[in-house]
Amino acid sequence: MAVMRCTVALPDRALFQGEVSYASIPGTDGYFGVLPGHELAVSLNREGGVVTLTVGENEQDKRQFLVMGGATSVLDDQVTVLARFGCAVEDIDAEAVKAEADECRAIIADLGSSDDPQDQATLVTNQKKLEWCEAQLKHVSGAAA
Repeated sequence: MAVMRCTVALPDRALFQGEVSYASIPGTDGYFGVLPGHELAVSLNREGGVVTLTVGENEQDKRQFLVMGGATSVLDDQVTVLARFGCAVEDIDAEAVKAEADECRAIIADLGSSDDPQDQATLVTNQKKLEWCEAQLKHVSGAAA
């Protein structure tokens, strides 16, 4: 069975690097599948979408990654998923994510009325982190249903 190279990465680290026989990518216009030999493609990633990879030749060996933001490119049997936030679905710890979301909410409440540029930058960062936490919690609650 033919395979292609795949990387799922964040700004600070790679979540996955290896060979896959199939990739399901959460594009902004919907999910699309990628097989070896796929034509050139570039897509923005759907916020809170799940990248599903079939690893190697075993169709039962799948890896899933929740991603937020970023883009995906397909070129010459290389799939590259670059996301602002992301994690392996199996690594989501709902209690830790809830605690992080509460911290973000507290910071947002404290800085919401500040006009200081540094405070505004911190506010925007925490708003994005809160969106990421909410996407993880939504995925966990949807997967449990």
